Amino acid sequence: MRRRREAGGAKTAAAVAGAVAAGLAGGSLALATHFARKVLTPAVRPESGVTVWAVEEDAEAPAGRRVWIHGPDAALPGAYSFIFDGGAGHARLGPVVDRVLDRASGGGVDRVAREVVAVDRGDLRVGAKGRVTGWWYTDPAELGFETERVTIPVDGGLTWAWLVRPAPGAEQPGRWAVHVHGRGALPEETLRGVAPLARAGVTSLVLAYRNDPGAPRGLRGRYGLGIAERRDVDDAVSWAIAHGARRLTLVGWSMGGTASVLAASRGPHRSAIDGLVLDSPALDWPSLLLRQAELVRLPSAFARLAMRLMQRGWVRGAVPGAKGTDLGGLTADELARGLRVPVLIHASPDDGYVPWDGSLRVAQLRPELVTLREGSGEHVKLWNVDPEGWERATEDFVRGLGSA
Repeated sequence: MRRRREAGGAKTAAAVAGAVAAGLAGGSLALATHFARKVLTPAVRPESGVTVWAVEEDAEAPAGRRVWIHGPDAALPGAYSFIFDGGAGHARLGPVVDRVLDRASGGGVDRVAREVVAVDRGDLRVGAKGRVTGWWYTDPAELGFETERVTIPVDGGLTWAWLVRPAPGAEQPGRWAVHVHGRGALPEETLRGVAPLARAGVTSLVLAYRNDPGAPRGLRGRYGLGIAERRDVDDAVSWAIAHGARRLTLVGWSMGGTASVLAASRGPHRSAIDGLVLDSPALDWPSLLLRQAELVRLPSAFARLAMRLMQRGWVRGAVPGAKGTDLGGLTADELARGLRVPVLIHASPDDGYVPWDGSLRVAQLRPELVTLREGSGEHVKLWNVDPEGWERATEDFVRGLGSA
């Protein structure tokens, strides 16, 4: 009897162990699936972790005020947009002019004061919540160039873009650019890059792509890590060619950089692309996803499992006609291999969101084509730290393409 009970106990223990293992495996799969879906799905609403603590009179500030804020990116060096009230409000804030230290937490910065350069819309008031971004401009008309909004046919319907022309007499006939924003951003993000191209005589098309307001919904309402978005860039290039463009420069930010590289190397109109300008580009998605997992304190094993789910199509991306997301084609080595035109990369080793290692690797692999301009600042915020240097390098590069 004892042996039978022992045998029965062993079976029970084995069953319990198996159930625990299955539960752990199921939990791991669920967590990896959640991470993969989050990567591929646009956020329902942007983060609003920055709060206005005080608004004070300041005779030296351009708008006569300064604002005290605290929260993510509040203390970054440079000048930034503050988007608040769910996007209804927009203010431009200058560099930090004062700060209060939180001694209780060991001296970390708690609140900072910034000059208010302008309030473009909304009521900048105590208690307002929003986020600090690098946008700066909210409409291309603020740049002082002739602007119109145009409609572009794309897969799934119609999208829109801002068409920005250089000053009269400066335009180089046939030279155009398409500006492509990053994941979770909007076309406004790219407006910082328009002025140096306009000064170089280039006509700009600032594109809204799938999942943007006013554009078609992507497949399953998801992103394609630049693979699907490349198709919208292709359609924008096609539209530009039909309206007089003969040579085009692609200007891509973050995931827009991925889409731009793919359009220039694999797109149907790649022969019309003469160069790439990239800011904080996502040029190595496997390492980027590992960084994202690290930011949310998810073990790398879960991130690797999530990548397998995406590659095999168990978590479907937004790439029509493809079962899975081809992460193998989104490594620095593969993207570098496809380059055929000159590239200017603005990137920062301080980027805490997209590792700059991808940009560094691409520059090392293709030194004959790639110029890596090392800046300082956070992700897609290099212009905000040094706008003059960013624009000068970009304008010089684009002018060089014209003389090639």
